[in-house]
Amino acid sequence: MNLDYTYQPDSIKDLKPLNDLIALPESEGLKIDRSTTVSLEDIQVRERSTNTERIFKSPPIRKSIRQREQNLMVGGSKFIETRNEVNLVAMVSTDQGLHLPQRPINFYSYDWITLMLLVSVALFASVRTTWNKYMTNIFQSTVNYSTALRMYQEKNSSHFYGAFQLDVLFYLVFAIFAFQVLNYFGIDLPYQNFFLYLVCLTFIVFFFMVKNTIYRFMGALIRKKSETGEYLFNANNFKRVAGLILLPLVAVIAFYPYGKENIPVTAGMIIVLFLYLLLVFRGFIILIRKQFSIFYLFLYFCTLEFLPLVLLYKILVV
Repeated sequence: MNLDYTYQPDSIKDLKPLNDLIALPESEGLKIDRSTTVSLEDIQVRERSTNTERIFKSPPIRKSIRQREQNLMVGGSKFIETRNEVNLVAMVSTDQGLHLPQRPINFYSYDWITLMLLVSVALFASVRTTWNKYMTNIFQSTVNYSTALRMYQEKNSSHFYGAFQLDVLFYLVFAIFAFQVLNYFGIDLPYQNFFLYLVCLTFIVFFFMVKNTIYRFMGALIRKKSETGEYLFNANNFKRVAGLILLPLVAVIAFYPYGKENIPVTAGMIIVLFLYLLLVFRGFIILIRKQFSIFYLFLYFCTLEFLPLVLLYKILVV
């Protein structure tokens, strides 16, 4: 009896030979039934890792792929569109050197303003030296009606000379202030610099002369010369006080070093408006005490005071 041994040279010697094993049936090969269809969704993909094992179906893979493709699209297209425009940028680099910080000073560097201010200061000094009492009285007359009435009744020669110089001072100073207000608000006019100042000066002088003439004509027409003359006297006193107050203010505006001169300009406009309202109130007091007709009173102030201001506003602003 012959014995067959395995390939392992171990101590087991009585192994049964491979030929004596139970006969296995022969393989009939790989059979595939093609009559039934298999969906891709039923196919499971197995992903192995070191510690865990995940099983997922194919649709999430296709969905993630589509999402990646959509994220890579540019403007809804898979391809980048060509750009035909050409932008040329000229860059010039120059060495400008060292520059120190600057603070711009905004003021009217006009020599004629300085000259007008010097003339106004000379007029103020002349009145202050020669007719000091008269200057004190006109300030008191703006707030005290009895003082204004006493000055109107006196009318001596000293008051005439002092009043004339203060009238000239008012026209010079108020024209400068009007010029500065026009420049501040940027009102477009065909004149500039000194010619604009001359236009303002001419207009102011003409306006007050025509206004006084119309007042006197209406006073003579309705036989109220005394009342009209007293009101015009008070109006002239208010003008002289306005010129004295605006003199330092226009100097501040002319040499204002802090950018926009909104503070002094606003202050000047408030002062002028306050004096004007005070004058209108004084006019009511004078005409009512003289038993002036309410109809004529309304006609006076609406026609000769308010209407010219409305027309001036529409011409300059609107």
